[in-house]
Amino acid sequence: MAVTEFSLDEEQHKQRLIKATKFFFLFTVLYSLWIAILIMGVYFLKLGNKWAILTMEQWILSAIALISIAIGLEVILLVQYILLSKKQREQLEPKKQKQQQYVQGKQVHNYTIPLDAKGGIYSKTYILIDEDRVLNIRYQMIPPKNLWGQQQ
Repeated sequence: MAVTEFSLDEEQHKQRLIKATKFFFLFTVLYSLWIAILIMGVYFLKLGNKWAILTMEQWILSAIALISIAIGLEVILLVQYILLSKKQREQLEPKKQKQQQYVQGKQVHNYTIPLDAKGGIYSKTYILIDEDRVLNIRYQMIPPKNLWGQQQ
């Protein structure tokens, strides 16, 4: 049941994001067209500043401010959607559990030196910790590039 609730919530959030994006895009286009008409009226048709209520500078500054706010809100909504979908994916994925290793009925804890070593030849030393646990120290004796010339 929880899986369908997550997908419905994510789908609703996606639909809201699409609607908001359409609204912001339409608002930006209409406001930009208004500014273009205003510029043509003031500079090309010589109508002056009085017919547009505000001055040219005020209209341009308001356009910059409003379009910046629209872009900022769009970014916030997009980041919120991405974080929500990532959180829901993490909740739906099963957590990977490390398999416990056992030798002669005792739990083995592995420690490799160096920590990020991959490949090569290792020495293995088993140290008894207590009746139920053993420490396996793996020391890299020969790195893979020394064995094959170059690491692949």
